[in-house]
Amino acid sequence: MILEIVAGVLAAALLLGCVFGGPVLLRRSHEAMLRSLGMDGVTVVSYPWSMSGLRFDRPRWHADVVFQPARLGGGRPGHLRFRATFTPAPPPAAGRQSEPAVSTGDPEFDRKITVEGDPAFARKLLLPEMRERLIRLDGMGGRVRAIGEDFVEIDGPLLGRPPELKEFLELCDAIVDGTVAAAGA
Repeated sequence: MILEIVAGVLAAALLLGCVFGGPVLLRRSHEAMLRSLGMDGVTVVSYPWSMSGLRFDRPRWHADVVFQPARLGGGRPGHLRFRATFTPAPPPAAGRQSEPAVSTGDPEFDRKITVEGDPAFARKLLLPEMRERLIRLDGMGGRVRAIGEDFVEIDGPLLGRPPELKEFLELCDAIVDGTVAAAGA
C-alpha cells in the first residue's frame, strides 16, 4: 500500500515536472540561443511567462522581435514578428495615389510578391538589391506584413538554429534599413 502511494506521488511529481519544467527549460535554452547570436546593437529581452525577445537599436530606427511557440494540437506553427518603428520624413505636398498592384518591372519579382500602396514610394523602395532581399526573405518563409508611415512589420518562421536565425534577422535588418532610407527618415 505504501509503495503504491509513493509511486503515485512520484508519478504526479514527474508529471508536474514535465508540465512546468519543460516550458521553463525551453525558454532558458531559447534565451541562451538568442544571447549566442552576438549581433551588435541587439539585446535580449527576458519575459517571465513567454519566450525571450530581442530589441534592435539602430541610429534611425528601433525594433522589437517577439517569438511565439507553436500552438499545441495542430494550431499555428511557431513564428517570430519583427516590428520596427522610425520617424518618417514629412510627406510630399502632392497627395498619394494608390493602385491595387504596383509593377516593379521585374517579372520574376512581380510574379512572387504583390506590392500595393503608393507607387512612387514602392518604386523608390524596390531597387534591385531590395527586391533580392525580399525574394530571399520569401525563400526563408518570411513575409513583410506591412509598411506604414513609421513602421515595418515582418513575420517569419521560428528558427531554432542560431546561424539560420541570425541570417534571417540580418536580412530583416537590411530590409528595414532600406525602407527607412527610402522613406527619407
